[in-house]
Amino acid sequence: MDNATINKTSVLYKMLNQYPLGDNISECLTCGVCNSRCTWFDQEGGPLPRQIIRMAALGLDEQLVNSNMLWDCLICNRCTQGCPMGISMDKVVRKARSLAIADDKISNDIKIGIKNRIELGDVNALTKDEFVETVEWLSEEFVDEVDDPKARIPHDIKGTKLLYLPNPRELATSLLHLTAMAKLFYATKETWTMSCRHTDVTNWAYFTGRNDMTKKMALMVVEPAEELGIETLVLSECGHGYHTLKYLLEDIIGRKPGFEVVSMPELILRYAQKGVLKFDPSVHPYKIAYHDPCNIGRKSGGYDAPRQLLSMICEGGVELTPNREDSVCCGGGGGMLQDSTTTMKRMITGKPKANQMKATGLSHLTTACLSCHRQLGELCDHYKLGIQVNTVAYLASESLIL
Repeated sequence: MDNATINKTSVLYKMLNQYPLGDNISECLTCGVCNSRCTWFDQEGGPLPRQIIRMAALGLDEQLVNSNMLWDCLICNRCTQGCPMGISMDKVVRKARSLAIADDKISNDIKIGIKNRIELGDVNALTKDEFVETVEWLSEEFVDEVDDPKARIPHDIKGTKLLYLPNPRELATSLLHLTAMAKLFYATKETWTMSCRHTDVTNWAYFTGRNDMTKKMALMVVEPAEELGIETLVLSECGHGYHTLKYLLEDIIGRKPGFEVVSMPELILRYAQKGVLKFDPSVHPYKIAYHDPCNIGRKSGGYDAPRQLLSMICEGGVELTPNREDSVCCGGGGGMLQDSTTTMKRMITGKPKANQMKATGLSHLTTACLSCHRQLGELCDHYKLGIQVNTVAYLASESLIL
């Protein structure tokens, strides 16, 4: 970067500096606060937030793309919290990732997942027939789960109050989580359904910065849900799914959807506060620490619902230090977890979180994101922490009084 001059004709430079805040890289003070906030900055191979901004501000598109920092960035926005000029790393990095010259830097796993999502509706390539077969098989087992011969896990029913949008893992490797969510829906006594056109809460295009594809994936959720005539879309515990489908949705699709959007913890808390759902906290007679997913907490402001719910289902919730706006990323954000080649790198990116978890001295941790859940579990195994990780909604199902 010696003797570099500003190149306002670069593709990235012209994409940025469109708004007073967020992408205003020309106002960077080079103060280095972003570096001091990055939890990967002092570790092996980490990105340099200030350098990312400076390279973008100078128009060094090719050098930035070839530095590999774009996909090493977790886009957790922890650096953004301290920026005196309000520059958002999420906005800058995602726009840089969208450059045509950056296409070959997108992981093959993410490319395949996006292709599967667009063509089949599910990143794991689950077909509609496979969805129906899985749900109907689980529905037969669900009768015993709630001891009610009339109980079932419904699918593709029009006009219900609630529509559940699961994480793809719930229809593949985490079937118990899906059954646990069905138990909670059953206990609300509301009409609800799943849908063969709604098998995937994720939006992997968000990681690539491709706004057209992000919009297309969002509409794949919105339009079929409106056709079903549901009142409320209930999101599975997913960080970037929450961020894109609740916090950013109107901006992404250019209008309000014809239904309300809530996360599963938010829905459970709502019915608990009404007295419809009741819990026995003695099922979990111990303290449980809570991890803030970056996309739900820092980037969307969803701090309170998971904490309030946690206080009802165990001996008490415990805060990690730091938390909320200053929380430490699990180390799997920004598409890192979706790339199967990053396993060992994620153990490096997640070391600050592992240290934070260990410092609690607790044996149980919870979160409101299934991606964080997977990353935190792998950190526990790698660093031999001896901590059991669950999601808040799953713990609520275990504590539920039917």
